Amino acid sequence: MTDTDLRNGAPVPPEQFDPGDRWVPVDRRWLGLDRRTIAPALVVLALALIMGSVLPWINESVPYDDKVVAGDVMEVRGGVTFVPAAGWGITDGIRAGRPPVSGSYPDSTTVVDGDISFTIRTAPFEGDANALLEQIRTTTGALKGSAGYHFTGEPIDITTASGARGVASRFQGNRSDGMIAAFVFGDLGVEVVAYGPPDVTDNPAAEVAAMVSSIGHTDGKNN
Repeated sequence: MTDTDLRNGAPVPPEQFDPGDRWVPVDRRWLGLDRRTIAPALVVLALALIMGSVLPWINESVPYDDKVVAGDVMEVRGGVTFVPAAGWGITDGIRAGRPPVSGSYPDSTTVVDGDISFTIRTAPFEGDANALLEQIRTTTGALKGSAGYHFTGEPIDITTASGARGVASRFQGNRSDGMIAAFVFGDLGVEVVAYGPPDVTDNPAAEVAAMVSSIGHTDGKNN
């Protein structure tokens, strides 16, 4: 194609460059970026930083403010209850007699004392306490606070103050020691996990044992 159209002799205007909507003039760029997008991007980055690191750090730094007082009883799904040690902090779960709006208690509850944690979970289970304990022993998810754990000794039979029979086993890990216990009420399995750092100064064994002993079932059927 020449500057003159061969068919009619009319001059053909030169093609104009169309930068499109995404082109940004030089005076609106900074380090190759559109200046208008820098501020929103920084806001998003700041929010991501806050959500990803600052808030978790604050959450870990602020002590729990829901402490157990004498007379408190915790309840989980299925009518399983236990008496937490006074002075421990409730980080998860609901006190007995205070059902949520949904009317159903959660399937787990956790109380802590510093680095020591005590958790009870319930779920449907077909089998006895020994079978449940073996299932827990082979499920690493139950021992999140103890990497590289191994069980020490044979499981032992335990009986709560209400007469519920279960089994328990101790374990040791790279960063924590603890115990797990299992009970079965009808077709409901109860998993108990307690652990803390091996070098803890205050021995929590008596309080943990008392909490395990306090486990009961509201319908009175202890299997």
